[in-house]
Amino acid sequence: MPEVASFGEHVAERLAQELSSDLVGVYFVGSVALGGYVPGESDIDIVAVSDSALTGQDKERVAAAMVEVSADCPARGLEFTLYRREIADSAPQGADFEVNANGGPRMPTTVHLDAAAEPGFWYVLDRAIARRSGLTIAGPPASTVFADVSRRTLLTAMSESMEWHRVHERATLYSVLNACRAWRFVAENILGSKLEGAAWARPRWPHPDVIDAAVALRRGQPGGLDEAAVDALLSRVAAELAHALSGRQPRQCTRCTAQGAL
Repeated sequence: MPEVASFGEHVAERLAQELSSDLVGVYFVGSVALGGYVPGESDIDIVAVSDSALTGQDKERVAAAMVEVSADCPARGLEFTLYRREIADSAPQGADFEVNANGGPRMPTTVHLDAAAEPGFWYVLDRAIARRSGLTIAGPPASTVFADVSRRTLLTAMSESMEWHRVHERATLYSVLNACRAWRFVAENILGSKLEGAAWARPRWPHPDVIDAAVALRRGQPGGLDEAAVDALLSRVAAELAHALSGRQPRQCTRCTAQGAL
């Protein structure tokens, strides 16, 4: 994916201009790092690390630069997050970012500068992906910059994400695919791509049509999702996460029946 690599370098160059020697590193996370990138459909997720905290003015300047550079994104859009090194190298407690800025050809522009006002689970997952699978664009390896994230912290973040999806995204491809990835993590402790999660979950769910529909939508194909079918899957995964968080032994991941799904 030379266009993705070139864009990553463009982002890193712009960050170096804005942060100078305070820039520690820049990394691909998300689908690019996990091998689930779909050209033309995926976002490009990039995280960066600064050596120190940014002033309010510096945050605004970096956010504006990332929104500007996102116009050249070869994908749906850029999802960018900057952390300070002290935070990246610590166990995550919440969002804890310096800057979060998203935008691009087919993505609404959003800028968040107050981490305390944002749900933390997205950022916990991204930092775990950075530690385990982050691809270096500039700087030292991600595994030397980001602290590891415990299984329990990830289970909690995934449980919170299921609750969020059931309120805010009741029938979207993202709710289905995030649920599949979380279910696989519960069973196998693998933090893989959403599409890998879907492939894993499909033979284990009695109504695979809902997973097939989400995968089709992810690949840019036409389709729709039934809200009740999505909610049933989310309920099952929420129950699996709760079971794992309770400390009890993992349940068998055999194909379940609709009656036993919860």
